[in-house]
Amino acid sequence: MADRISTHDHSAKSSPVVPLGFTEIKQQQKAQEQDTQPFVGVNIGTDVSNLLSPSALVSFLQVQKITHVRLYDADSDLLKALSLTKIRVIISVPNNQLLAIGSSNTTAAAWVGRNVAAFYPETLISAIAVGDEVLTTVPSSAPLLLPAIESLYSALVAANLHTQVKISTPHSASIILDPFPPSQAFFNQSWSSVILPLLQFHSRTGSPLMMNLYPYYVFMQNKGVVPLENSLFKPLTPSKEMVDPNTLLHYTNVLDALIDAAYFSMKNLNVTNVPILVTESGWPSKGDSKEPYATIDNADTYNSNLIKHVLDRSGTPFHPEMTSSVYIYELFNEDLRSPPVSEANWGLFYGNSTPVYLLHVSGSLYSALGSRSKPSHPGQDFDPPLRLHNS
Repeated sequence: MADRISTHDHSAKSSPVVPLGFTEIKQQQKAQEQDTQPFVGVNIGTDVSNLLSPSALVSFLQVQKITHVRLYDADSDLLKALSLTKIRVIISVPNNQLLAIGSSNTTAAAWVGRNVAAFYPETLISAIAVGDEVLTTVPSSAPLLLPAIESLYSALVAANLHTQVKISTPHSASIILDPFPPSQAFFNQSWSSVILPLLQFHSRTGSPLMMNLYPYYVFMQNKGVVPLENSLFKPLTPSKEMVDPNTLLHYTNVLDALIDAAYFSMKNLNVTNVPILVTESGWPSKGDSKEPYATIDNADTYNSNLIKHVLDRSGTPFHPEMTSSVYIYELFNEDLRSPPVSEANWGLFYGNSTPVYLLHVSGSLYSALGSRSKPSHPGQDFDPPLRLHNS
C-alpha cells in the first residue's frame, strides 16, 4: 500500500512480466538477534471499521502464533501493547512525514526517540520502513528519501540501536523494467540518482532491499501470456516453466521471477550483497466485474502456496541459497478503502478477527484462526491457533 492516507490503486504496483513461494519459523532468539531463518509475517492496515483494540489485536496475534508484523505507522498504543511479546515489528514513516524528517536531523532524532528508543527492546522493533513506494507514488518526494534514511540512521547510531534496527524503504515492482527474463532486468534509469545511493546504503548497513511484489497484478496485466498456474505456485509441467534464455534457469512461479529480477537489477549496478525482503505480497479474495480472478479460492491457493514456498527454503533459481522472507498483504480486510472492490478484500481475516477463508498448509486444512475442516459460516469463531511455523 503506497499511501495509507490517500487512496492508492494497487494495479500500478507491478510491471508486466512473462511467466515463469505465512510461516513463522520457530526461533529462540535474544532481543538483539536478527532473524536468521526465512519467515512469513503480515501487514496490518487499519482502514477497518471494527478494528480490534491494540491489546485485543496483540492477543489475537499471540493466539495465531504470528511473530512478525509490519505497521504502516508507529502507533504508540500498539507498540506499547506489543511490549514483552517477542513479536517483531516493522514500523513506518508515512510518506507525508518525509519532508520534515529529511530536512532536519533534529526531527529525525526526535522521531527515533519517540518511536524506537522509547519502546525498544521491550518491543522488538526490527526495522523502520521509510515511506512506501515513494519513487512511483510520490516522485516529487524522491529527493527527500535518502536524506530521511540517513538522518534516521544517524539517530539510531546515536542511540546505539543501528545494529538491531534496520532502515529501508519499500519499492513497487515497477521500479524494475523488463523483468523477464530476470537476467535482463534493470532499474528504471530515471531513478538512478536515488537507487544506487540507496543500494550503497543497504550494502554498508546490512539492511535489505524492500520490495512489494504482486503476482496477481502481473497476471492481470498479462492475461493470455502469464498462465494463472504460474502466478499461484501451482505445479507445472516442464513445458509450462519459463526458461531464462541467458542463464537457462527454469522459473515455475512469478514471485521467484520478480525476486530474481531485483537481484539481477542490483547485480547490474555491481551490488551483490543486499538481501531482498518482500514487504508485501498477496491475492484479493473478492473483486468487481473487471476482477474475475479475485476469488476466495485463488486467494487461498496463492497464500497457502506462498507459505509452503517459504517453508521449503528453496530460494530462487538465481539464489537457491537465499530464501526471502515475505509479509502477506494483509491481516485484515480493510472495508473502509475506496473502490475497486478488491482494495477492501486482501485480508486473511475480517476486522473482527473471524476468517475470510481457509488456508491449506503442510498437508492440513487450516482456517485463518485454527485447524478445522470447514467453518459453518465465514463469521464462525475458532479457538485453536493457526500454525504458521515449523515445529
